[in-house]
Amino acid sequence: MATMILTAVAFGLIAVAMGIGLILGGSPLKGSCGGKGGPECICDAFEQAKCRARDKMLAEIAGKQTG
Repeated sequence: MATMILTAVAFGLIAVAMGIGLILGGSPLKGSCGGKGGPECICDAFEQAKCRARDKMLAEIAGKQTG
């Protein structure tokens, strides 16, 4: 029983430390654009380029497997 309590306390302290780090870090939370996509998904140019490159690579791989 003591091990379970100690584990819960340790996880709680880690969560608090991560929260404090997020608050003091100054950078806002942001999601990824790998989800639904669409017009509501706002990514910077670098992320959009990465997505286009990934999609192109996957299309080329799929083309080689079928042909």
